[in-house]
Amino acid sequence: MNKIIEDKDLGTIIFRKRLKSRNYTIRVSRGKVSVSLPFYGTYKRALEFVDMYRDHLIKKIEDSCSRVIPATEENELRKKAKKYLPERLDFLAGKYHFNYLSVKIRKSRTRWGSCSSKKTINLSFYLMLLPEHLADYVLLHELCHTRYMNHGPEFWQLLDNVTDGHAKQLRKELRSYRV
Repeated sequence: MNKIIEDKDLGTIIFRKRLKSRNYTIRVSRGKVSVSLPFYGTYKRALEFVDMYRDHLIKKIEDSCSRVIPATEENELRKKAKKYLPERLDFLAGKYHFNYLSVKIRKSRTRWGSCSSKKTINLSFYLMLLPEHLADYVLLHELCHTRYMNHGPEFWQLLDNVTDGHAKQLRKELRSYRV
């Protein structure tokens, strides 16, 4: 069951009751706010929850709207990524003695990269929007997965070694970027 309200600051807010929800959760995606609430939860409580985070939500909406990329720019970004990212990945793999099978450039908004058990590395072309040192961190992160397919202590030790002891700092810095 959905309920939609118009808010003077936040715009349209969509409330969705979910059978399996245990908590109230808020998401901002492409400038729109949606709130999930437990099936027996109240819309009044959900609105109070939104009000608690109103200032933060306004900032998130502004941030998400400012990052919309026109289709023509997106195509250019994809072309640049298809040329630059595989070359950079090859360079870093050679420098640190990693092996991977192939690389694919995708339009992923939810993750910067991934590595399959077959050593295929998938990279988001949105990496081109990051500062170079953070894009390199993502590439190294995925290359480390060619040896350790998990985020265990050995993985983090290897990543820390190839980033000159800055893995945690770079990870923290990367979290401030969203597409």
